[in-house]
Amino acid sequence: MQFAANLSTLFSAQTPFEERCRAVAKQQFKAVEILFPYAAPIESYVHPLQQHGLEAILINTPNEAGEFGYAALPGKEQAFQSAFDIALEVGQALGVKAIHVMGGNLTTGTTKGWEKTLYNNMSKALRQVQGTGIMLQLEALNRIDVPQYAYSDPLELLPIIKELDHPQVGLQFDFYHTLMQGYDLLKTLEQCLPYISHVQIACPSGRHEPDFSQYPVLLEGLNFLANVGYQGWVGLEYSPQETFEESLGFLQSFTKQSTTR
Repeated sequence: MQFAANLSTLFSAQTPFEERCRAVAKQQFKAVEILFPYAAPIESYVHPLQQHGLEAILINTPNEAGEFGYAALPGKEQAFQSAFDIALEVGQALGVKAIHVMGGNLTTGTTKGWEKTLYNNMSKALRQVQGTGIMLQLEALNRIDVPQYAYSDPLELLPIIKELDHPQVGLQFDFYHTLMQGYDLLKTLEQCLPYISHVQIACPSGRHEPDFSQYPVLLEGLNFLANVGYQGWVGLEYSPQETFEESLGFLQSFTKQSTTR
């Protein structure tokens, strides 16, 4: 099990990208997530990553401000295709391992048919990434933070992933969204495990760094992954209560107890 630092959430918006890269590299991270690397020329991302020996492993598909993607929205197929084309171009330039394909917010007129739309759009996107090694990932977002998002239950996505039946599609499983929905984390994690290609973690309280004393289930979830031999990445997609460096105490605690078991 490997941990990746999310450069978009672990630092304030005013922190220069190069400074973020330097900070995570100093803490021995080798891989990073970047939510939306589209605001600046690609070189402004590539150079700092290379300079500090970091690998970008995950990005999201782009969307307009206030939107959450288009992949599951009937009638928005062209918007999805345009967004995905950009994500693929940027992803290849960055050398990413995976792209989170965002489904979008459903309106009153689009609450039906999202599953078919998502399947069709993903089928086309998978043809585009054939042979690139890039995984396309789907992630359920909780209804509290994103009330109209197309899917909030990761189990809803499993039939679509099964039907797509492609080695380059997987489930992006987030501890935070699962707990915010009130689901049993360990039970849901176990059910989803065969389809999981990436994991993310944050405390459901404030979306800060994991607090094992307040939420022992977070530690139980990490231990479950370790015990089943999960070899993928766990992204630290949270907002630190204090500084990035101070927020890493939970990770040190997990690593310490793992080595002493």
